[in-house]
Amino acid sequence: MNDAPDYLSPAWFAAADELLRNDAGLRERTRGVHLVLQQTVTDDDGSTTWHVVLSDGAVSLHMGPAEQAEVAFTCDRATADAVRNGSEDAATAFLSGRLRMEGTVAALLEHASLFSDLDDVLAPLR
Repeated sequence: MNDAPDYLSPAWFAAADELLRNDAGLRERTRGVHLVLQQTVTDDDGSTTWHVVLSDGAVSLHMGPAEQAEVAFTCDRATADAVRNGSEDAATAFLSGRLRMEGTVAALLEHASLFSDLDDVLAPLR
């Protein structure tokens, strides 16, 4: 039985921020990186937006939109759940048009390995 808080609940955001801030390996891998990633998940009740800030070894998660995100993703709740639980990968969702991206493709490609690092750190919340 997983004791993780409900996905996208305030408790989930707090737990995700704590995991990201406290992972020594992630801090080391993000030294010299300055990147803001934003995600919006839409559903029948509206949308939920948050952003992750990578700033020279400091990593944090914040509810709400970023002032300026280099890369922003938007998808519906079903797609977010599928990517989160591993039943679909983000590349497949992107290629099918269910995951949309805005921003600097170069930033996305330059830091592609960090996406799996972020996913690994947040694994306890699945």
